[in-house]
Amino acid sequence: MAFELTSGRRPLIVSCGAGSVFGEEWRRAARATPSHSTLCLDGTSSARLGERRRIAGIERELIVDGPREVPVELAQEAAGWRFEAAHDGYKRSHGLTHARRLELSLDGRALEGEDMLFALDAKDRKTFDRRLDRGGLEGFPYEIRFHLHPDVDAELDMAGAAVSLGLRSGEIWVFRTEQGVKMSLEDSVYLENGRLRPRGAQQVVLSGRVMEYATRIRWSLAKAQDTAIAIRDLGQDEPDVTL
Repeated sequence: MAFELTSGRRPLIVSCGAGSVFGEEWRRAARATPSHSTLCLDGTSSARLGERRRIAGIERELIVDGPREVPVELAQEAAGWRFEAAHDGYKRSHGLTHARRLELSLDGRALEGEDMLFALDAKDRKTFDRRLDRGGLEGFPYEIRFHLHPDVDAELDMAGAAVSLGLRSGEIWVFRTEQGVKMSLEDSVYLENGRLRPRGAQQVVLSGRVMEYATRIRWSLAKAQDTAIAIRDLGQDEPDVTL
């Protein structure tokens, strides 16, 4: 349930990329949940890869365990577009289902998001309790990652309460989350074809601990109020000479 967001011709939120051109380790790492702009629970991916084996003459790593139920709903409403989805990739291990809601305004200037973790029934709550007891009742750590394109200039503002994201077009976007959720700016990579090595990038990370049967994390990404409604982004970019 990761997503990517582009404003005009400028990528803003991305994934790390495919990684296969940089070798086996990068290819495998790029398939893991933390390499995508979504929630990761307890440091584990929502799907597990099997051992590498040859299938029809090609070396492959198949998914051996992962989400089985992935309901999705997309609707256009008066205020914009609404996307809702969920997956049960953490249900067998933690008793939790991850749900995500995204709402994009009609003018494309604001995106509101909500990530939720639920223990839906008695069986899930028992699984959750057993896992919680095993960890000393300290809860499960979660991280919600938003990988940024290397061309995005990111800076923590308002004493860490917001992240300012500048695009080469001149647009400024502001990322915010609710109180009680830690927000940090961390290093990331962008695995771009045609490069000799991965490009350095950054990521916005929301983190906390799951202590109850239901956890909600709300966040928003919106153009700054002083960003023009329409920007003429027609100029040719300076060539990127980094490898």
